[in-house]
Amino acid sequence: MLSILIPIFNYDVRAFVKCLSDQSVAFEHEVEIICMDDASEAEFRSLNAEIVHYPNARCIQSDQNLGRSAVRNALVELAKFEHLLLLDCDGMCVNPNYLDHYAKQWDKYDVVYGGRVYNEEAPDDHDLYFHWYVGSIREAILVEQRRLNPYKSFMTNNFLIRKSVYSQIKMDESVQGYGHEDTLFAQELKRAGFTISHIDNPIEHLGIETKEVFLQKSLNGVKNLAQLIKAKQVDDSIRLVKFYHKLNQWKLIGIISFLVKSLDTQIQKNLEGPAPNLLWFDFWKLSMLHRFMRVN
Repeated sequence: MLSILIPIFNYDVRAFVKCLSDQSVAFEHEVEIICMDDASEAEFRSLNAEIVHYPNARCIQSDQNLGRSAVRNALVELAKFEHLLLLDCDGMCVNPNYLDHYAKQWDKYDVVYGGRVYNEEAPDDHDLYFHWYVGSIREAILVEQRRLNPYKSFMTNNFLIRKSVYSQIKMDESVQGYGHEDTLFAQELKRAGFTISHIDNPIEHLGIETKEVFLQKSLNGVKNLAQLIKAKQVDDSIRLVKFYHKLNQWKLIGIISFLVKSLDTQIQKNLEGPAPNLLWFDFWKLSMLHRFMRVN
């Protein structure tokens, strides 16, 4: 009765799938775990081939890279059950009753988001610190806070959805690369009148990346956001969009962009420090958003 769907790209997902598989064996409902490798490097395809030996699990190989949205849509097409649990591959269960917590929501729901947490201890590798710090502050949000802004607080790393709901929305495959596909999905759910419930059932995010990679992905996310703004697919409930529109209205966005460019060295130094000022990170994203908004 539950289809667990996990797209894989260049990540060793064996421990995560093993954890889910072990829980599925003790689960009182029928479970299928479908992983789809989105044209990963041979090393990861070889490692993840072990998944087929875990109860209730299988792995499908894609010969071409479909992308973050298309691979999820493909997984949903393969699912045979109405209850779909979509997960990112770089997670880990923190709750031994993780599946049971979601099963309690089955009576009446459209979408349920369980949340995300990060390790309480900072990574030993300093290059990974900034991503961990931002995630711990901005993404590991308590369920009480998430419920105040249910659409804004939604992410696609760990959510339960009815197949009948997903089939009406689907992930937008025009959003390329990393960033804001979850924002658009939440906005489409909101426009269609579907509710997002929030519960305390997090997955730990393990895929911490270097500051350089994280900033590059953040840049791509801002680029995607600019495209969504131009297409009028997102509204001011998104924090960055709200501040961009206000600063643009007050004729201040150009000043912010000039300031960020002038202080680039100091900003980068701050972001590499032990307590990065995330206001500078926000200013940097606003500056990049201003740049992308000016491109036709």
